[in-house]
Amino acid sequence: MSENLRGRLYKDSDSIVRFDCPKYKKHFELIIPSAYQFAFDEKLLNSPNYFFELVGKREEEHFLVEATPTLVADIENLNGLLHEKEGFLYIGEQRAKLGRTKIIHESEFDRQGLEYYLNEEVLAHGHFEEDEFIINALLQKDLITSIGSKYPPPNEFFEMDPFKFVLNELPKNEFSQRRESWRAVLHTDEGYEPSEGEGVLIVTLSGRQGDDPSSSGGHFAIGMGEVLKDGSILGETFNFYFEGEKEVLAGNTDLVSYFGHLIQGQQNYRPSFTIYVYGVSPDDLKKVRDEYEMDLHRVRTEPGLRITPGYNCATTSNEHLKKIGIKGNHKNLWERARKLRRQIAKINPLAWRAKGTSKEGLLGKARFISYILKTDLAEFMPRPALESFIKNFSSEKRRKKMGIKRVDYVFLAQLPSSRQVGGMSYDSLREASKIVGFSEERARRREEERRAREVINDENSTIQEKEEAQRVLSESLSWEEDQKMVRELLETID
Repeated sequence: MSENLRGRLYKDSDSIVRFDCPKYKKHFELIIPSAYQFAFDEKLLNSPNYFFELVGKREEEHFLVEATPTLVADIENLNGLLHEKEGFLYIGEQRAKLGRTKIIHESEFDRQGLEYYLNEEVLAHGHFEEDEFIINALLQKDLITSIGSKYPPPNEFFEMDPFKFVLNELPKNEFSQRRESWRAVLHTDEGYEPSEGEGVLIVTLSGRQGDDPSSSGGHFAIGMGEVLKDGSILGETFNFYFEGEKEVLAGNTDLVSYFGHLIQGQQNYRPSFTIYVYGVSPDDLKKVRDEYEMDLHRVRTEPGLRITPGYNCATTSNEHLKKIGIKGNHKNLWERARKLRRQIAKINPLAWRAKGTSKEGLLGKARFISYILKTDLAEFMPRPALESFIKNFSSEKRRKKMGIKRVDYVFLAQLPSSRQVGGMSYDSLREASKIVGFSEERARRREEERRAREVINDENSTIQEKEEAQRVLSESLSWEEDQKMVRELLETID
């Protein structure tokens, strides 16, 4: 019988891939089918600070793997009411405390974030240390469910067509910067109710960060889930993400970890906009998962690989969903035909085979521009990608063709902290160009200031070097001044 186990992956001195499983206090030797062996790459096997969940069959000292790994925040789940009593933190009756956090851009998960969850039913990932549960991920329980939620949408949602609200009103700062998360049904077929074991397609956009203009394009991901007996959804995203200071590892990532990890979780940095789509075949979703794994493996392991308009979180997701007949509005024949400018742009020879091009060099810039002119924004830009899927899912004709029976929407608010609140990501080349230009200039300025501080602290610096460094620092901005400039620019997006 198959079971799910959590632990760490590694390769022993005999080059045998093993799984350190605390539940059974064993280091299982993994038996990995040839189709999945590539996914157990050197990056996964040399990441001792990450936990994985494996599905398969346990046999004495071996574990027969039946799927590629899922990243989780820790080895244990604990669900219940998060509350404080006599100065201590509890989940239900279990005493708990927060695990490691990390300062990124002068902010981290702090007391404000904890208070957001207090007196709420939560899903938590963590581990036990003596009599305490150490929390490494938190998420409100009633938001990842197929049944009624205690987190209703804003009143304005009920005053118009729900699809129009999420497409036209929710992106505005008035709604996207609110601190209250909510869940609602956009459409359900008459008489339809999700049943245990039913598959769920997940399409999610994490918006712009309020403190970092380089993240204003947002992050896009697709994933899959399963309806459990109690109506909750057990799911994951296929997270196409490049390694950085947030410590995110590209891979299939459990929903609680993806949104609620105390360091890696999207909710720490920006609001998220997610649709849960019912009616898609579980076999088709599994097919997408297996094929997407090749891209996740590539992001983890290929040296020098970079995000380009032709290869990123949105393009890969679009391509894989198209293979099972799930597509956005921009893929419809009429929609493609009416955008004459893009059809003309395809004639440009520089646009041919330009998908993976970067902006390096004169030719690279020309091919880069040619690619984005011939390609619909929904193909490579996160916000238009999500909106394109929503537009198609709003059509009864398209839903029937794709077998979709119900569409839910979940808005996850950014957690309160000292970090500036974000909002919806940009959706036009004009906005992108303006913000990317600002971001590049800001990065240049901050790097110049960093080098100046190094010169001041270096006893081997010359007098002239120190004088120039002093000049740079005398003109530098404080963090508060910097963030004010960032906020004023980003507030123009909605």
